[in-house]
Amino acid sequence: MLRALRSCTGFLTVLPVGMGFRSYEELARGAWAFPLVGALVGLIAAAAAFVALLFLPKSIAAAVALAALLAVTGANHFDGLVDVADALMVRGSREAKLRVMHEPSAGSAGVAAGVLVLLMSYLALYEAPAMLSVLVVAEASAKFGMLLTCFSARRASHGGIGSAFVDAFRGNWRRLGMSFACYLPFLVVAWWSAPAVLLLTLFLALAAAELAERWFGGVSGDVLGAVNELVRLGVMLVMV
Repeated sequence: MLRALRSCTGFLTVLPVGMGFRSYEELARGAWAFPLVGALVGLIAAAAAFVALLFLPKSIAAAVALAALLAVTGANHFDGLVDVADALMVRGSREAKLRVMHEPSAGSAGVAAGVLVLLMSYLALYEAPAMLSVLVVAEASAKFGMLLTCFSARRASHGGIGSAFVDAFRGNWRRLGMSFACYLPFLVVAWWSAPAVLLLTLFLALAAAELAERWFGGVSGDVLGAVNELVRLGVMLVMV
C-alpha cells in the first residue's frame, strides 16, 4: 500500500517523493490509491487557503487555494482539459481529432475552456461556506472519477500512458472497490451533499467514457485529465 501511495503521489504531483514504479503498467495496478493522493492535494491547497485567510480576504484566499492545486499537480490534468477542448472543435475523423489533441500548442477552444473552468472553480471556492472541506472532497472525487472512467471505458483510444490505466481498471471490480474504499472517508466529509457528489461523479465518469468512445475511439490520458478537472469543478458547485 505504501509503495502504491508513493508511486501515485510521484505521478500525480510534483512532490519530491520519487516515482517508485518501473513501468506505467505497474503504476496503473496500484492506481486504486488515487483518491488518497487527491485528498492529500486537497489538504495542501486547504492549508494554503487557511494561511491566506489569516492575513487576506476570502476572495484572495480562494485564488491562493486554486493556484496551490495547479502548482502541486503541475497543471497536468488542466493540460488534458485544454487538449480535449481543442480536439472537439475539429471537424473530421477521429484520427484528425487525435492529431489536434496531441499538438503541444493550445488553440482558442482550449484556452476558452480552461479560462471558463478556472473562473467557475474560483467562484465556487469563493462562495463555498466551508472552503477547506470542499477542496478535499473535490480533489478526492476528481481522482476517483478518473478511475471510474477507466473502469467504464470500452478501450483506450491509442497506446500511451492512458491505455495502461484503462487496461488495468476496465471492468475490474476488485480495483474499483479498493479505490472506492479509499474514497469513501472523504466522501463522508461532504455530509448532506455526499449522495449528490457521488451521483455527479458517476454521471460525469460514465458520460466521459461513452463520449470519448464516440469522439476519439476510446479513452486517452488527455480525456482522463479533462475528467479530473470537470469532476472537481462539478463537486465544488454541488457542495456550494
